[in-house]
Amino acid sequence: MTISEIRKIEEQRKDLRQQKTVHLLREGEWYRAHDHSAWLLARFPMGEASEKPLKVIAKRLKDGYVDAFCGFPCSSMGKYLPNDGTIDFLPVNDAQIDVVLNQVELDDATEEQLREEVDKWKDSLPASEGRKQRREDRDMKEQLPRITRISDIFGRILAIPMEDISPREAYSLLRDLRRDVAAIF
Repeated sequence: MTISEIRKIEEQRKDLRQQKTVHLLREGEWYRAHDHSAWLLARFPMGEASEKPLKVIAKRLKDGYVDAFCGFPCSSMGKYLPNDGTIDFLPVNDAQIDVVLNQVELDDATEEQLREEVDKWKDSLPASEGRKQRREDRDMKEQLPRITRISDIFGRILAIPMEDISPREAYSLLRDLRRDVAAIF
């Protein structure tokens, strides 16, 4: 399913029941919830998610749109969405199950208020750039001049935005710094 199809599904929320519906989309052996659905699962955790919340990932797409999503293995649905009578499972097709969270209280918020709250939540998530952006960053990094002084290395360390980089990017930076230090000595 494409991101534009996912966006269209998530934007179809007209009444209170639809505002309380999580659209679970099957992607291989995983169910994923995007945007409003991910917000519902993050804000109102159930089952094991109430003890260990689902990790929400946000990716900034090239058009500026932030896709926030979380998921769990298909085999673990009962752990995250217990069938205890407070949830209605509505299979849509082989790739989608709608889950209505009946116990969720949205305080009669309007559609616009909920959309604003979800957008504010998405903006608060640290969004990673897409593969193309990382590739451009790597190409730019390769064009940087080689470091020849230890003070340049300290300056580079201080310029690293630690709250915005992934563990993989941190490892890559550490590897590059080790290479630069080895070249100096």
